[in-house]
Amino acid sequence: MKGMQGLIIALVMAIAGGVCNWMYLANQADRYERMAFIKVDVDEIRIGDKFKEEHFAKVEIPRNALGNIETTAVKWSDLNTVVGKVAIRDYARDQILLHEDLRTPPTMPLNKLIGKDELYFWLPIDPRSLNPQQVNPGDLISFRVPRQGVPTPATGNLDGDATKPKAELGVSAIDEIIGPFRILALGNRRGSLEVAKAGGQTGGSESSIALVAEFRDGKFERKAARIIDINATTGMKGVQPLLHPANVK
Repeated sequence: MKGMQGLIIALVMAIAGGVCNWMYLANQADRYERMAFIKVDVDEIRIGDKFKEEHFAKVEIPRNALGNIETTAVKWSDLNTVVGKVAIRDYARDQILLHEDLRTPPTMPLNKLIGKDELYFWLPIDPRSLNPQQVNPGDLISFRVPRQGVPTPATGNLDGDATKPKAELGVSAIDEIIGPFRILALGNRRGSLEVAKAGGQTGGSESSIALVAEFRDGKFERKAARIIDINATTGMKGVQPLLHPANVK
């Protein structure tokens, strides 16, 4: 009986030792296993330059030190998809190439960027009240309209909830806030300024802005109809654009 107990104990210890050894080896393998990414291997790449294979080299990072690099950086195995693309910003030696660096200027027509119950419309923008270079398509914008000299409906603010009290918005009772609207384009630009420059797009005039609004049963939604009316009567003179935070939907 004692011999059998000793045999069982020895067998259990052997199994436990094997499991611990496997866990140790697995941990060491994870520590030393590496993933390869693309890094810049020249002194500089300037915005607008076309990526060449000789611009880059492989950089290996231990898997247990990756963090979010695995999802944001371009893998070395994807180098062939990078060559020939245009740099959208300046790069220095040893910078890791990110997926967001591979954007290209949008080419799809504007009317393919809106839904079936949406229309887009253009408004003039006074460059003294808005710097277009600080604004990108996809941003949300509203408009502050001084009530003095501008006819307004009796219901008040047009932000999608005509009943919302002015005090909640932190604005004067003499002002009207209309919006928000999604920006579709600024002049001819339909992407960020950096991407447009990298794609060789000329600056052009950005004194007009394309906005998206709902259009159902032959009518614009109320806030869109209101700002279109104001543009028709005032040419947007005295109207102040208001840019929303980037995380507001």
